[in-house]
Amino acid sequence: MVAAAPADQRPDRPLAGIACLSAGVIIFIFQDIIVKELSGAYPVHEMLTIRSAVGIWPIAAIIWVQFGLRGFLIAPAALLRGFVHFWSYTVYYLGLAVLTLADTVTLYYANPLVITALSVPFLGEKVGWRRWAAVSVGFLGVVIVMQPGGDRFEPGMLLALGSAVLYGIGMLITRRAAAHVPASVFAFGSMFVMGVCAALSGLIIGDGFDAIDHGSAQLLLRAWVVPTWGDFGLMALCGPIAAVSFLLLSQAYRVAPAAVVTPFEYASLPAAVVIGYLAWGEVPVTTTWIGLALIVGAGLYIVHREALRGRRPVTTAPDPETGR
Repeated sequence: MVAAAPADQRPDRPLAGIACLSAGVIIFIFQDIIVKELSGAYPVHEMLTIRSAVGIWPIAAIIWVQFGLRGFLIAPAALLRGFVHFWSYTVYYLGLAVLTLADTVTLYYANPLVITALSVPFLGEKVGWRRWAAVSVGFLGVVIVMQPGGDRFEPGMLLALGSAVLYGIGMLITRRAAAHVPASVFAFGSMFVMGVCAALSGLIIGDGFDAIDHGSAQLLLRAWVVPTWGDFGLMALCGPIAAVSFLLLSQAYRVAPAAVVTPFEYASLPAAVVIGYLAWGEVPVTTTWIGLALIVGAGLYIVHREALRGRRPVTTAPDPETGR
C-alpha cells in the first residue's frame, strides 16, 4: 500500500484554484451530454466500459510517475470505494436518461447533506444543531424538486438521489482512509473497478431484456450494441474528459485553500441549466429553482461550518469520477 504524502506548505493562489476547479466541474458536464445523447441507443454498461478502458491510462501514468509499480497495489479501501462509485454513477446515468440535466445535477448535489448525516453512524463524528438544521433545509429542497405524489414526480428522481447517497458513502470511505491512500490511487481504483464491473454487467445481461418500457430500465437492460465509429469516439472521449477534470480538481486544491475553492464546485449547476436549455430546450420549473437554492445554500453552509472546524470538506477529494 502507498501511504499518502504529508501535506507540505502549499502555495496560496486562490484565483488560480477557483479557475481550475470551475473549469474541472464544467468540463465534466460534457460527459453528461454525451451519455444523455447516446442513452437511447446504447446500454449504460457499454458506455462505462469504454470510458473506463480509455480513461484509466492517464491516471495510471500519474501513479507510475508518483509511485512506480508499487502504486498499482490498490488498497482495499480504494477497491471498495470503486465498487460503491460504480453503482453511484450507474444509477446517476439511469436517472439522467429520463430527467432534465438540471434536475439530475441538482439532486446529485444533495451528497454533502448525505455525507454530513451519515458521518455520525459511519465515522462517529459529532454534528452540531446548525449542521443538522442545514441538512434538514437541504432535504426540504430535495422534496420540493421531487414533489413525491405530484404530477411532476418521475421515478428517475429516486435514481439521481440514490446516486447522491452512494457517492456520499464512497466519500466517507475516502475520509476514513485518506491518511493512508493517495488521491491518485483512489482514482485508479475507482476507474479500474468501474471498468471491470461494467464489463461483467454486460456479460450478465447478455442479449438484454425488453420487458420494461421505461427509459432508465432500457438503458440498464439493453444488450451491448456495436457502436458506430462516431459514437465510439464519443464514448471514448468520456475518458479524457474525466482525466482532465481530475487533474484540474487536483490542481485547484493544491494551489488554494479548500475553504476558498470548494463553493465553486457548484459552478456546474448554472452550466447544467444553460447547456440543458441549449442542447434540449430544457427550462427548469419554479420548484426546481427553489429546491436548487435550498440544496446549494445548505451545502455551502455545511462547507462553511467544516472550514470553521478546521477540516477540509470531504466532498472535495479529487476523483476522475466526480468532476462536480
